[in-house]
Amino acid sequence: MILLLSSCQTLEFYTQAVGGQMEILRKSRPSGPIIASKDTDPKLRKQLVAVENIRRFASDHLSLPGNDSYGKYADLGRQYVTWTLYAAPEFSLEPKHWWYPTLGELDYRGFFKEADANELADELRGEGYDVQVGGVDAYSTLGWFHDPVLNTFVHSADVDLAELIFHELTHRKYFRGGATVFNESFATAVAEEGVKRWLRHEGRMEDLKKFEARLVRRAEFYGRIDRTRAEIEKLYASDLPPEEMRRRKAAIFGDLRDRFRELRRKWGGRGLEGWLTRDINNADLVSLHTYQKHVPMFHKLLAECGGDLELFYMKVKKLEIPEEDE
Repeated sequence: MILLLSSCQTLEFYTQAVGGQMEILRKSRPSGPIIASKDTDPKLRKQLVAVENIRRFASDHLSLPGNDSYGKYADLGRQYVTWTLYAAPEFSLEPKHWWYPTLGELDYRGFFKEADANELADELRGEGYDVQVGGVDAYSTLGWFHDPVLNTFVHSADVDLAELIFHELTHRKYFRGGATVFNESFATAVAEEGVKRWLRHEGRMEDLKKFEARLVRRAEFYGRIDRTRAEIEKLYASDLPPEEMRRRKAAIFGDLRDRFRELRRKWGGRGLEGWLTRDINNADLVSLHTYQKHVPMFHKLLAECGGDLELFYMKVKKLEIPEEDE
């Protein structure tokens, strides 16, 4: 009925969504036989074994549903599983929302084909929106299906695999309809804590130090983002003429790019390339805000629970977040 009563554009969106999910299910194969087969690429076998260990840890030590997902593998033959679009008005950091059955309003639109995401991006840019489109390695069906391991992320380092799987399993553990920032921040916090506990359990103390250093760098990165958000919000609250506001907006984002160059020099190596080679806009800030805004709050709550994850999950379900803050 929802499809029948929707616009043609909405019907097209759900048709591609159903088709994309069916492709994943059709191509999924149990990991066990793949691991056991002598014809399996040794590198793939090693990664699938790592996933088995990670999801077992998720079930046994993080109270996450690791037994229900990532027990199958699917090769989609492409780099990303979906492409996600975020949009915000030219002079606002209020994200554009889309309504989904059973999920409520979310701050993004996902497509299984890059061309479909770019088509909507062009349309929204024509309406004056700032837009960001990015490829996504993995996503959760929130318990509707048993999500498989995908070729889009299976060859990541095992620490990255663990963080990704813990993040997605957290969505399956608890997902609050219509609260994008709440859900993604919650999953990010659980994943960060989960990786630290997993590395300690494995006795990989050197890798734990490296991961904790990564979290320090992540905090520095988001610190730059938060300062830019404050500057941009102050600018948008002013009564400046549009042309002057555009000029100052460009200057603020240019300064953010300079701050990223400073971070790159400080960290060494080759990081943040994407941020140094393209225009940054409101939609970028929206997408980053989605994953990080409430992370400190969730870490604080877990500490107040004495690290007891079951108690933490129970309290998370009772948390009240102001509607405008979700």
